[in-house]
Amino acid sequence: MYQDTDKFVDLNFEQEVRQAAYLLWEKDGRPFGSEKQYWFKALEAQLAARDKANVGAEPLALKPAND
Repeated sequence: MYQDTDKFVDLNFEQEVRQAAYLLWEKDGRPFGSEKQYWFKALEAQLAARDKANVGAEPLALKPAND
């Protein structure tokens, strides 16, 4: 399913957004034609949760490209 996906994409995060969007859609009675609305609502919530979890975390140390 994910064979052609760019190697920099976080597939776990994408799946979490997908699940959250589905649960929101289910909770609201499965309204027809609102897929994008639920996707972006879930994406916003997951990004906020990820940011909250990363508060206080040490930034990644970047190595020079020539190493």
